[in-house]
Amino acid sequence: MNCQLWTRREAIAGLGTWLGLAGCGSDRSSEPVASAVGVRPLERPIAAVYSKRYKADVPRTVLECPRGKCIVLHFPVREDYEPDSMTDLLSGQPDTKSDDGRIVTDLGPAWQVDRPEQLGQFNCCAYAVGDAIGLGRGDWLSGEVNPLPDGTNPMQVVLDSYYEKVAEFPPPFSKSGINVFETSSTIRDNDVVCLVGSRGPDYPHAMRVRGRKGRHWVVGKFGEDSVLWTPIATVARAYEGQFDRVWVLRLKTGVRGERP
Repeated sequence: MNCQLWTRREAIAGLGTWLGLAGCGSDRSSEPVASAVGVRPLERPIAAVYSKRYKADVPRTVLECPRGKCIVLHFPVREDYEPDSMTDLLSGQPDTKSDDGRIVTDLGPAWQVDRPEQLGQFNCCAYAVGDAIGLGRGDWLSGEVNPLPDGTNPMQVVLDSYYEKVAEFPPPFSKSGINVFETSSTIRDNDVVCLVGSRGPDYPHAMRVRGRKGRHWVVGKFGEDSVLWTPIATVARAYEGQFDRVWVLRLKTGVRGERP
């Protein structure tokens, strides 16, 4: 399933640890907050589908988007869920003192969780574009073609319906490539950044731009785990080998998931 990057690393015990800061973050006053939620397109339920991963039927709904039908999954809370500390990702490159980001704890009303188990109900694609069409923490938006959304790519439908591409970059692995992304005059806060694979395409990871100290950083949810605010280099290391392009997309003017 898309956006399932993480195998379980060291799990943490309790919500108090999960809410703690990780890495070398800035002061809490500059923590990003999700933007206002748009209007959800017309929606209707469809038959649930069995998930081999979760060994349970997953409820589904269809959103009527301008460029097609978007199937949204609704995973129930799993009591066996254990959040990840993300310390290995946020520790950054060895022998450096670079700021590699932090866990975001103030997610805005659509994404705020009451307990960490709810983090497993939404994914990176839902978080990246969901504010435009009224998605929230109970919505999982697949970024690849798979059986759960009936062989469609729901993320592609949303991007085609509501977004336009404003920039494209090769994978930012080199220092010079990362600098081009972080200093680009084309990119703006709240633009959506997608790591794009060659199959279809698929979207192994999606996030939003949130600047820090005059450079473009990104806010994104990592699989079933936390939302992180990081430089693009942190994301590139985590998903190395899973994408061959980086797209930057912007909400089309005058379009925000309005009902017809």
